Amino acid sequence: MNDQPMGWAGRLMDWLRFSTALVLVNVLIVAGTLAGLVVLGLFPAAVAASTVLGRLRDGSAGDHVVRDFVTAYRYQFRHANLVGAAFWTAGVVLVLNVGTLLGPAGTAMPPLMRAVLLVLSAVVAAVTVAAAATAVSICARYRDTVSRTWRAAFMLPLISPVMGLSLLATLAAATVIFSGMTVLVPLVGASLPLLLSGWLVGRRLGGLEPASP
Repeated sequence: MNDQPMGWAGRLMDWLRFSTALVLVNVLIVAGTLAGLVVLGLFPAAVAASTVLGRLRDGSAGDHVVRDFVTAYRYQFRHANLVGAAFWTAGVVLVLNVGTLLGPAGTAMPPLMRAVLLVLSAVVAAVTVAAAATAVSICARYRDTVSRTWRAAFMLPLISPVMGLSLLATLAAATVIFSGMTVLVPLVGASLPLLLSGWLVGRRLGGLEPASP
């Protein structure tokens, strides 16, 4: 009879520790992003956070979240930025393209052509977002060449459409929730989406790995 309350208390403490670590990781993501002046800090911070969050998921993080984040951030800084360069470039091109389509030059186009180009831009944006989230998880899990990481990041959501759609749905749901509950943004606005996307991609990557003999 006395073991049950203790069991619930233990689980509650575990959830509190996990939630506290999630908030701490969110703070570290912001700090790491700002340390790299955003452009050079976002991808290393995301990869370092995914590394720490992966350990939190499997219970191996321990009490050294800050140290583990800083170690992964420094180790991944150059590689993560090289991988992230493709997605920064794609993002800039997409923003310029959509800006053109919504501007005077776009309104001068035939309506059907403009609509088709906007739909294509939305599809490319969705694929790029899914690939960027996949790339972050790949970098946190493996250390491969930049070109092979790009190839895997873009191919995995296409050959695993369930994972890709789940990833986009998760990120979209997080955006909707955070837009309605802005108080959560400084707490888990970055760490929670990374936790969920890392779990989705990591599960798929684990299924593709050869079984141990």
